[in-house]
Amino acid sequence: MTARTPGRSLRDWFPTAAAAWDLEHRGRNHVAGQLNLKSCELLHPAVARWHADQLGRLAPATVVEYPLTGPARDAVAAHFGQDPARVLLSPGSDHAIRLVCEALAAPAGRLVVARPHFDSWSQCAVRLGFRLDGVDMPHRSPAAVAPLTERLLSGPPAVLVLTQPDSITGQLLGREQLAEAAAAARRHGSVVVVDTCYLAYADDGEATLQGLETWDNVLRINSFSKSHGLAGARIGAVLAQESVIDYLARWAPDSMLAHVSLALLERALAEPEVFRTARAEVRTARAELAHRTERLLPGWSARATQANFVAFDAEPDDAARVHQALLADGIRTRLLNGEPGFSGGLRVATPSLDAVRRVTGVLAGLPTPARS
Repeated sequence: MTARTPGRSLRDWFPTAAAAWDLEHRGRNHVAGQLNLKSCELLHPAVARWHADQLGRLAPATVVEYPLTGPARDAVAAHFGQDPARVLLSPGSDHAIRLVCEALAAPAGRLVVARPHFDSWSQCAVRLGFRLDGVDMPHRSPAAVAPLTERLLSGPPAVLVLTQPDSITGQLLGREQLAEAAAAARRHGSVVVVDTCYLAYADDGEATLQGLETWDNVLRINSFSKSHGLAGARIGAVLAQESVIDYLARWAPDSMLAHVSLALLERALAEPEVFRTARAEVRTARAELAHRTERLLPGWSARATQANFVAFDAEPDDAARVHQALLADGIRTRLLNGEPGFSGGLRVATPSLDAVRRVTGVLAGLPTPARS
């Protein structure tokens, strides 16, 4: 085998996007066989069985033919009670975020978002060169939109991002808060993007969005990764008024969708019961993890959550010890030490009761020093 020799760096001899070199490319490289409770996927056994059965039934056309997106778009529109002209499919929420950033945030020059937030927003700001106006959320703060709208109004028109519920804490904004943000942004000439990746796990979550579809400055990004076990299929949607969808469609995100992904989404939306049942168990598992962890780990406190995970506050050293203990047992979680709003903490997904009981089994076996 020929030894590999380092070549020239591309940026030394060809024009490149200078800011992109500052980004870290991590990829998804966790160890095979680990229980991934960091990415908050719907790793529920009944959902896995359903997808295995559906994959076995797919026709060869879903692989050998280019897809038509209309049927899946219509299914998504019916799922959300919207006109199909108000729906644009995309290959996952990551791509939908890039679309919004390229089409709206970059021309505006500014995006307002809470810290901490989903990494894709800050990565897009670096790549596209717009200002990311981050607002640090105070330690253990209740869900509040006022700090974000105040920051929005302090500068020129921008894109305001609201995650419903929050992707780090799981906190849910109220209907009135969302409506106030939409109204303030419209008066300001700004756009509001509501990311509802985790909303399917919230109690009456859709009710918090009621009325937002009437605002011409509000967009919704929705992934089906968390709600329907389609993380590997990479499919999501943008919902907005027709004029906004007409503009965003010029980036043609739906042209990058796989036929298999579209077929699985159509079938999942047509057979909702398996997913409703799984999500109900996720809520039960969420409550069990919060209760058991607070009993097993003195000083740990679970934040109120309406997502498919629990975020805990803990002393930084103790959070790191528990994070490592779980990793040693093959369980990945998200360490929150140093994140805005956290001195120390851990976020753990709750995809099933079995998964949660594996976690609490590890916690129960920790030596007393790790729990002090």
